Amino acid sequence: MRAVVWRRAAAVALGSLGASLAAACARTAPASRPGPAPLPALSLRDFGRFVDTMVTAPAFRNANWGILIVDPAASDTLYSRNAGKLFMPASNQKLLTGATALAQLGASYRFTTRFASTGPMDSVMRGDLVVFGTGDPTFSDTLQGGDYRNAFRAMADSIATRGIRRIAGALVRGGPAFTDAQCGYGWELDDLDEPYAACVDELFVNEGYQRVRRVRRNGDSATVAAAIRDPRGAFFSALSEALAERGIAVAGGTDTLRVVADSGLAPVFTLRSVELPAILARMLKPSQNQVAELLFKTLGRERTGVGTADSARRVVERQLVAWGADTAGFAVRDGSGMSRHDYVTPETIIRVLDEMRRAPTFPLWYAAMPVAGVDGTLENRMRGTAAAGNVRAKTGTVDKARSLSGYVTAADGRMLEFSFLCNNFTVPNREVERVQDAILATIAARARPRR
Repeated sequence: MRAVVWRRAAAVALGSLGASLAAACARTAPASRPGPAPLPALSLRDFGRFVDTMVTAPAFRNANWGILIVDPAASDTLYSRNAGKLFMPASNQKLLTGATALAQLGASYRFTTRFASTGPMDSVMRGDLVVFGTGDPTFSDTLQGGDYRNAFRAMADSIATRGIRRIAGALVRGGPAFTDAQCGYGWELDDLDEPYAACVDELFVNEGYQRVRRVRRNGDSATVAAAIRDPRGAFFSALSEALAERGIAVAGGTDTLRVVADSGLAPVFTLRSVELPAILARMLKPSQNQVAELLFKTLGRERTGVGTADSARRVVERQLVAWGADTAGFAVRDGSGMSRHDYVTPETIIRVLDEMRRAPTFPLWYAAMPVAGVDGTLENRMRGTAAAGNVRAKTGTVDKARSLSGYVTAADGRMLEFSFLCNNFTVPNREVERVQDAILATIAARARPRR
């Protein structure tokens, strides 16, 4: 019944425009393809009534909506509701993290993982193999040809090509790059066994999860994904296995507790990740939390010399202020939005989106976003509407919070920016999504609302 309520409300708000809107929403081609001429624009008054009626429907009587829709080229606000109020953004926090990373680190940024020895080398490494990690998030199935172990095989190959057949010491870590807690501030304890809440480390494997075979009471078994509780140990275990496959013996085993200082070591080789835009896409499209947390701490390490969440939040906060955001319009506690202590206003998110729109790196940023009806967390949303293949936006979900912010191109070619933040609702998430999707489909089907 709740879904029917807002559909009826939307029909009332649109009045006689409903039939033409339905026809426009039947278009499924991306906005860049030639299509029918734009339908007449709604007046701002009618558009405002349309949105108002949906977000004030009885189903949302206990909810808080924050909405801001703007035409940035015209410096025109098309709709605003609670735009200066703070909301839990959920994964819309990744917009702040990703935009700051692109601005502060640059599009050519690569993570490095450096290998060194505490002793001389010939066919035998007469000391420990020391690994200096910086939180490279790309040692994963998704970015290593479907098998994260390919990255570790490449490490073993690099050692073997130097003629080394035996390591007399142990596998140990150098650094460290990150010096605070592996889990984020305010994360839910009940979530920590889930892959999406895996804690992060400077040495990191497969986005923090492993596949585990579990046997049920009836004897059946199933393979499930579970969070890796010891990311550093998992890294060295994968490296040990790859070295063994390559016939390289490690006499001293692994020592995950010992830390070797970066002084007087013999360099062996350095691995470099793919460039930042590919990592941003891996963070934004599937909403990958661990990539966001690693980028967050990397911002702290690269810009302050201290790889902690506290230093990272200062970097992000300074960047938001430099972009003109009100200091009362955000509270940054992590990079992913899993923390229930993150808060942001729609105005701040629009500020970030517009700064990125005007930046030279905008094509990279835009390409990294989920596409409605096509990929990422929007793959199954807005299909069969004019918004499909058009909307580029970031979703966000934690309990009682559902967000969507990004870009939509109206049928007259005007790129608009929007932020929908909804908190404290008790209807299913899908009911919030229906409202967001209907508004965007309306915008995409017509020329932008006019005064």
